[in-house]
Amino acid sequence: MPSVSFVPVEYTVVAQAPIQAVYDRWNRVEEFPSFMEGVREIAWLDEKRFNLVSEASGKLFTSICEITLRIPERRIAWRTLDGPDSSGVVCFQNAGSGRTEITLKMRYDPTTGWEDRAQVESRLQRNLRRFKEIVEKVAATTKS
Repeated sequence: MPSVSFVPVEYTVVAQAPIQAVYDRWNRVEEFPSFMEGVREIAWLDEKRFNLVSEASGKLFTSICEITLRIPERRIAWRTLDGPDSSGVVCFQNAGSGRTEITLKMRYDPTTGWEDRAQVESRLQRNLRRFKEIVEKVAATTKS
C-alpha cells in the first residue's frame, strides 16, 4: 500500500469571548453549516460520531467523523472514519481579559478530493474568522 503524504494546515484567532462559551459553541457541530464554507450538512449518529456532507471544488463528499478526544475548555479532536481522509484538533486557551485563543490544526490527504493547500488554508481561515465573529456577537449580547 502506498504511503499517504498528509498536508497540515493551521490557523489561530483570538475571540473576545470566555473560554467556556467558545468551547461549548464549538461542540455544536450541527451548527457548522451556518458558518463553515463548504460544510453542507451534519447529523449526529451517536455521542461521538457524526455524518458530514461537504463540498470542495464543486464535488460533494460524505464522511463519517469521530470525536476522538474531548477535554472540556481545552481541546476537541476528530478524524474521519470514511470519506476524504482528514483529522484535526481545535485548541482553546484562556488569553486573559475574557478572551480565548482558538487554534485549529488539521491534516488531510490531498489525493481524496480536497482542494490544494492554499485553498484549504484560505477556507480554514475564513471559517475560523466567522466562528470568532459568532462567539463574540453572542458574548457581547449576553454581557448587556
